[in-house]
Amino acid sequence: MNMITVGLCGAAVVAYMVILGSIPARTQKLRRQAGNLLLPLKGTSSAKWILIAVFALAVIVLVPFRDMGLFVDAVLLLTALIAAELAAREAAARGMAGVYSDAIVHGTQTIYFSAIESLPTLAYEEDPDSTGNYKTSLSVILRDGRETTLVFADEHERAAAVRTILGCLPRLRP
Repeated sequence: MNMITVGLCGAAVVAYMVILGSIPARTQKLRRQAGNLLLPLKGTSSAKWILIAVFALAVIVLVPFRDMGLFVDAVLLLTALIAAELAAREAAARGMAGVYSDAIVHGTQTIYFSAIESLPTLAYEEDPDSTGNYKTSLSVILRDGRETTLVFADEHERAAAVRTILGCLPRLRP
């Protein structure tokens, strides 16, 4: 066993524990910053984040037993830590999917109303030439120029979410 790889694995285990240990604080912060729940949305399975976390830990534990070179070991460990971060985000937001008074929580995404610039999907959804993708998705342009797309369970959930968002942010009406 390479001692550098063992040291990297030890550091990765510590980072992994810190990441997963931050889940309660992340959940509390999200609950506080999102505001009051206005509309619950269908969330994802809570088992998904557990599987991701278990596989990430398995990668970290198995790396020192395979001699793949320092660079490949480092890439695998960083990939496992990224997976742990995604699992922690998913865990922090589990059971919280919804439109709140100050944010939208959807999967691992939290979009604060103060960061939303526009909802471009609303401008063309009534156009007969549009493809119809808007029926279950909502495109969101953020103030920093990034664009993200929220995909809802069905047309009714999307329509209710849009009504609730526009109720909180009437400036976004097309």
